[in-house]
Amino acid sequence: MSDPNVWQAHRAADDLSNTLASSYEEAMATDLPVSADDQRLLVQQLTGQFATLRNRLAALGVATSPAESPQPSAAAAAAGLDAGPPVPDGRPMPAPYADEALAPVVDGGRLTGRFRDGYTEEEVNTTFAVLGAATGLRLVCVWDYRDSFGCGGNSQSFAEDPAGELWDVAGDLYAWLTGEQSHPGPPRSWVGRTVAHRVRDLAWTDSEHNYAERTRV
Repeated sequence: MSDPNVWQAHRAADDLSNTLASSYEEAMATDLPVSADDQRLLVQQLTGQFATLRNRLAALGVATSPAESPQPSAAAAAAGLDAGPPVPDGRPMPAPYADEALAPVVDGGRLTGRFRDGYTEEEVNTTFAVLGAATGLRLVCVWDYRDSFGCGGNSQSFAEDPAGELWDVAGDLYAWLTGEQSHPGPPRSWVGRTVAHRVRDLAWTDSEHNYAERTRV
């Protein structure tokens, strides 16, 4: 007789995958930015579904906490594929479900090279909303200026923490968005160790994923 826990774990994983796929496909189909309230509700839903999946896996005897997880091999560690549990140092960290939730987004391929030919404020909002829903990280773009035509000048991506500090983006995330890499790497590798800006010091925001250092007429 089959173990009912296996079926329950499968259903829990399927629920999580379907929520991610639905959110991703809707964002790509409409090409509209996700509101902060909708993203918050999505993260809450994913968090609950991930907790259910962890419980179902635990019932099967699968390790579901970092302390119980096997240590990565020397080769994997050297390749940067699994750096182990992150060390708290003030940086924003991805949600526990981030690696699993990001997989269907990467496999779908629609964000690979999304910024190859540049990007607009709207493309930043759509792309970072999808990545935020999958990983729990709040990614933003800081532009040189904002005028009557929109944002312009140089721009750079950051990860925003709850205190409004913007941390450098690291790892392969940006190279993946520009098409230079086929995979963005684990979400925990996306946040660097330097605070480059503070939200309170910036002149403009669209209240979604765009900021500007100054405004001009």
